[in-house]
Amino acid sequence: MTGEILFLPKKIACREVIYEDRSVFSRQWIVIAHIDEALLTPAFLVESYMAFIRKCTLSLVKPVQNSGKTAFVLFSTSLPLLIFSGPEFSGNDRSQTAALRIEGGLLVQRNECGKGMLSFIIEVVEEGTLVAVQVCDYCPLILGGRKPSKIRKWLYLCTQALIHKIITSRYLNHLYRQLESCKESSSNSGVR
Repeated sequence: MTGEILFLPKKIACREVIYEDRSVFSRQWIVIAHIDEALLTPAFLVESYMAFIRKCTLSLVKPVQNSGKTAFVLFSTSLPLLIFSGPEFSGNDRSQTAALRIEGGLLVQRNECGKGMLSFIIEVVEEGTLVAVQVCDYCPLILGGRKPSKIRKWLYLCTQALIHKIITSRYLNHLYRQLESCKESSSNSGVR
């Protein structure tokens, strides 16, 4: 099943694919023109995303860090929805990435722990700086076995995928506004 490209407010683009092996690819991105590259790092994206998850979900989902892992826990319990290791940083002169491996949690198929990845990507493009949040090779529990039924696909798309898409789009809008206000503040501080 292939996803479609959908353009949302503030030029946020989205692509989502459910592969035959029941793994998921999801990418939301935005291009920001004329941004100070010193303001934008993969480490900053990871930190701001974790803070945004807590704020956006009204602390129903809390990122909790322990021993090099981050878990999204439900309420203030020890029930991990998702567990990540990392981040691992990589980059070159055109792009930088922070990648968190999906190690487990209630929303992951048990035999697929350690396979998926949540990545925060910064790329230099012709129009400016592309910022992307990407999930790849993730096997949601809700999709079930090797050949998910149409009902399972529909259920996943209407619940977990939709929630992820909404939160990530809101995060990218929040990030855009935050970077724009930093840009305005720095340009106003130079004017006397």
